[in-house]
Amino acid sequence: MPTLKINGTSIAAESNQTILEAARSSGIEIPTLCWYPKLAVVGNCRICVVDVKGSDKLLPACATKVADGMEVTTESDRAIDARRGVLEFLLERYPGEHLSNGGREKPANEFEEYVVRYGVIPKPRTLDLRGGDERPGDPMIRHDMSLCILCTRCVRACEDIQVVGVLDVAYRGEHAQIVVGNDGDADRAACTWCGECVRVCPTGAIFEVMPWKTYGKARVEADHVARSVCPYCGVGCQIDLHVKDNTVVRVTSPSFEEDTPNYGSTCVKGRFGYDFTQHRDRLTKPLIRKGWEREGTRWVWKGPGGTARRDGPWRTMADEGAQDKPSAPPRAQGKRIRDLPLLDRITMDVRDRATTPADWYQPFREATWDEALDLAAHELGRIHAAHGGDAMAVFQSAKCTNEENYLLQRLFRARFGTNNIDHCTRLCHSTSVSAMQAALNTAAASGSMREVETAADVIFIAGANTTETHPVFGAALKRAHERGAFLIVADPRQHELARRADIHLQMQPGTDVALYGAMVQHILAEGLEDKAFIAARTHNVDAVRQAVQAYTPEKAQAITGVPAHLIRAAAEHYARGPNTSTLWAMGLTQHLTGHDMVTSILNLILATGMIGRWGAAMMPVRGQNNVQGSSDMGGIPFVYPDYQPVQDLEVRAKFATTWGVDPERLSTIPGLKVTEMAREGSPTRGLFIMGENPIISDPDIAHAEAWFRGVEFLAVQDLFLTETARYADVVLPGGSFAEKDGTFVNTERRIQLAHKAIDPPGDARADWEILVDLSERCGLPTPFTHPGQIMEEIRRVAPSWAGVRYERLDGTGGLQYPVPADDHPGTDFLFPDEFPTADGKATFHPVEYAPPSELPSDEYPYVMNTGRQLYHWHTGTMTRRSQGLDAREPIATVEIHPDDAIELGVTDGDQVKLTSRRNAITISVRISDRVARKQVFVPFHFREAAANLLTSPVLEPHAKMPALKICAVRIEPVAVLATT
Repeated sequence: MPTLKINGTSIAAESNQTILEAARSSGIEIPTLCWYPKLAVVGNCRICVVDVKGSDKLLPACATKVADGMEVTTESDRAIDARRGVLEFLLERYPGEHLSNGGREKPANEFEEYVVRYGVIPKPRTLDLRGGDERPGDPMIRHDMSLCILCTRCVRACEDIQVVGVLDVAYRGEHAQIVVGNDGDADRAACTWCGECVRVCPTGAIFEVMPWKTYGKARVEADHVARSVCPYCGVGCQIDLHVKDNTVVRVTSPSFEEDTPNYGSTCVKGRFGYDFTQHRDRLTKPLIRKGWEREGTRWVWKGPGGTARRDGPWRTMADEGAQDKPSAPPRAQGKRIRDLPLLDRITMDVRDRATTPADWYQPFREATWDEALDLAAHELGRIHAAHGGDAMAVFQSAKCTNEENYLLQRLFRARFGTNNIDHCTRLCHSTSVSAMQAALNTAAASGSMREVETAADVIFIAGANTTETHPVFGAALKRAHERGAFLIVADPRQHELARRADIHLQMQPGTDVALYGAMVQHILAEGLEDKAFIAARTHNVDAVRQAVQAYTPEKAQAITGVPAHLIRAAAEHYARGPNTSTLWAMGLTQHLTGHDMVTSILNLILATGMIGRWGAAMMPVRGQNNVQGSSDMGGIPFVYPDYQPVQDLEVRAKFATTWGVDPERLSTIPGLKVTEMAREGSPTRGLFIMGENPIISDPDIAHAEAWFRGVEFLAVQDLFLTETARYADVVLPGGSFAEKDGTFVNTERRIQLAHKAIDPPGDARADWEILVDLSERCGLPTPFTHPGQIMEEIRRVAPSWAGVRYERLDGTGGLQYPVPADDHPGTDFLFPDEFPTADGKATFHPVEYAPPSELPSDEYPYVMNTGRQLYHWHTGTMTRRSQGLDAREPIATVEIHPDDAIELGVTDGDQVKLTSRRNAITISVRISDRVARKQVFVPFHFREAAANLLTSPVLEPHAKMPALKICAVRIEPVAVLATT
């Protein structure tokens, strides 16, 4: 390690560091403009020049490597003179006249800070440069290029970090300028509105916009800034919430140099999708359905009899979805939605469909917290007393904190003696859990996102559109590919990563088992398996060897449609690695054979030994921001927190002691899963839902909606009166991610602390506070006054979390569990030597290919796939109440292949009716070659075109996962229907 002196201070540096990196790591500032962390070094602004003893000329600190014995002076007279010269030159492009008489009280941006610091006096500009708002109406990002100094940070950030390349430098000399694409149209240039350019711009030439304020030109001083965790996907990006007058007015991200999962980046949702917290639809008071009245200590229903109390004047989801009417205003028809002027998108009347209809509130009256919680406690207690624990059930939340999920399962297990506890993991990765438990006795990712980016030689992605569903991780995968990682994508759609892939295995939907079986068959046939790993660390390989023998690449080609030579090439690259990381998501799991599909992937991993070392990560990419933590905290019907079996009597005794109840009260019978609770014949009578909207996310919505309307007592705790909450007996207004302290777990097992930034609106309360109060009213002592105290109890009962304390999480990038002791640093990758099984070995499981449960026919000739889009999330509850996000994607669209569109006689913006064997929806067309012929894709974010009205309720046998990815439909143009 070379030692150098900077301003007289001795510093030990890494041999590959630059002077700038060595200085920054030691807390010594050197000014920079063109340089920025994670960007390629260009060294063209020369504001970072320093004096190096023995050198006749000034050297750029950003581009000069350190050397042993080097002596550096950062603020020498000639370095300062050089900086002043650079700043004077740049001011010829910048409207800095306001700085000439002493400047403002505070400089407005990074560039102005340097101008003021070095006492540079601006001169009148002579260049005829651009000026003004160049993207009027954009609800998120605008440009004022009169402020641009051509540092090119934005260009390189778009290329180097996001790997998109929307921006470029055009023209020469004094006419040089930053341009968007070839024609200034950000849409056609494939901009994703991630805000990376906003983040790196040192002048505010590219600035962010929110409905109530514009930032960039004038700095807004926040009252305070709170570190939090993004409320959307499982990447778990840390973000900083800037608060003024109890309102989140801006979101920024931590420094690139902080050890956070996002390394300073965000996606469009993380940076701009927070204004839902201030939406007019926020619930501010508890609601009780009219007809419930308190008589002394009892509550009685005096409204319409029986389950009819949930009937209302509104139309049901099935009624709304089946209408033969456009789901977009007439001006959108016949045009690409994204070709509409942005102001038109913002003002389109379909925006209001995301808000809560006024008549949804009519069956309710506002109530006090005492009334609402008393009613909930009374009815839950009454049903339990009359019908026992089997009649009780709870939907936990992948959006709420670990502490809140822990409290809710604690209440229902300890007070009501039921394990009927589940959450939305049932609809995303439950088949991953069942397959991984069978093979490895674990259900969490083995590795880290950063190891995939930096160390994987081959990246295999199955059924995951990562650049849209997990954009920050998607950008990391693109960077990995740019550095040379070989990319293999297995997916029926040709999304961005599939287009970039070195090999795209575009199989027929639902044929994954045959595809991965053929890869294993080829690897074994060619002797490419890791024989030492198999012998030392696995069981039952011969059963798999025999099972895949018939699945030659040629046979797989006949089943999947993937050419045999591509299957062979993919298998060989996968096996030869030397470090192959394997990722998958809901495209693999949401099938009737999802368990078998994941098992096939695990067989591939085990056959090649691609697990248990840095760069060979096994990663089921989790969906929502805390779906991993909700599972870790016991939001699953067969385990306590930290995956401790409910049947284990010693485990039961431990939890009973901690919770202060008789062990006999805790059931040893695994409970019902979400997809079993809300079904005809279910014993569930009393249901509590926290932060979930199953009427939109469950399959076959019409039947799900009918069931929820008929359950005996329904309590919903949420931010909005959702499609599910409209049928509740009592609605409890909870707090958003910005309104509470607590922890979340991301897709790589990283536990992160979020701080409260603002108070909830009106009488709304943080969810943990509601649950503490409700638990006490139900008779379960719950003596917590802060989430940190809840974490202390979690530490005592969850061995993998024993070393997790708020003090260790605060101001850090978090800890990856297992963290078994207070001094343990966390675990960045798992299974280097053994698996968590009785003998430390994993088990191969043979599987046979079976066709999908629902195939197309003459009547229903198309296969419909469902999933997420970049600008929305899950059931749209939050994103469709964010003005910028909703403006980017205001209406539901169905992706149809161009040749199918010609055959159907439709074009972009036309309305079509999609009909399955269960129901129908009307939706706008988006022509796209991302889908194959006779396949269509429908997002499930839009209630006015709810995809799950169409999907099948048939459940996968192991994990009870619905088959959401394959649904046979027919397509009819609405214009044709109207004339027949």
